[in-house]
Amino acid sequence: MAYPAITTEMLQVTQTTDYVLVAAGALVAYDKVLTFSQEFDYMWNRRWTFPTALYLVARYSGDLLVIGTTALNTRINWTYSGYVNMSLAIGWAENIFLLAMQAILVIRVYALFNQSRKVLIFLAISYVLQATASFVIVGLVYNERALHEYYTFVGPAIGRIAQPVLVNPAALPSLITLCRDSTIYSIVFDTILLLFALWAFVIHTLEAKTLDGGWSINVLVRTLIADHLLYFVCNLIWLSLSIAISNAELGGLSVILLNDMTSVFNALVVVFGPRMVVSLRTTENKTRGEGGTLEGEVSTIRFGVREPPTQSESNMEEGGGFRAVVENAQID
Repeated sequence: MAYPAITTEMLQVTQTTDYVLVAAGALVAYDKVLTFSQEFDYMWNRRWTFPTALYLVARYSGDLLVIGTTALNTRINWTYSGYVNMSLAIGWAENIFLLAMQAILVIRVYALFNQSRKVLIFLAISYVLQATASFVIVGLVYNERALHEYYTFVGPAIGRIAQPVLVNPAALPSLITLCRDSTIYSIVFDTILLLFALWAFVIHTLEAKTLDGGWSINVLVRTLIADHLLYFVCNLIWLSLSIAISNAELGGLSVILLNDMTSVFNALVVVFGPRMVVSLRTTENKTRGEGGTLEGEVSTIRFGVREPPTQSESNMEEGGGFRAVVENAQID
């Protein structure tokens, strides 16, 4: 089978792409080094909870996703079988990462709504439906038979352009449609979670205004919302770029450039997602006392019980406004 013609422009774009991929991988590795002490203190060295397990799943599946993507698309001597197997690992790692992060967000939204059973039932049903659809679609796309039908040839292992992955045009439309549908479902559910979180934030803000006469808000609630917004924006851009790539002409330079942008936001999502859990535990620990006086992490916070703060509580809580009462809804 003939190789596609290699132009100077292709080689320049490929080199730029390699730099971007390596930089994205380096960002994730640097964040891992930077936050390892916090991860050890707040995850490995404390009583394990369900959110802790979700954090670890998201953290390490995200690492695998970025490292695998970097390795797959840079100058590594892949055999055909190795290329297919790494594609399988990347596809499943992405799916597991997104589902673990969505589960974390469901728990946080549930806590913000004062452990409302109605909210929990709605979000749980929505999550199960979205997760089921996602697993079915990923199972249809990321299996050896489907990928062997999709990938028809791999050339010499000397770079991504000179090592082309050619595709079977007959398998292309259905595969792209399935991937796009899965991505759209994920975006819709993420948007629902964000709207619920913002709704809870408005409720808390108005109640704080009623109690204090000001617009200050509890520091833990601010942390929950700020981290959620940051993750949502990066995730939305990443998934939207993935959809854009599926709609572009396969093999064009525009796809390569879109892939570069996708790699950057993929790395940001992998960094900011698990950080939400660490950030909340760090913030909670500070509000409980700078010396880390809390024996176990506050994984049992319920927001929703408001009482006018005493003077000492107003001085201790950055947000003032109302107290976060430690109860039974695990969120971090």
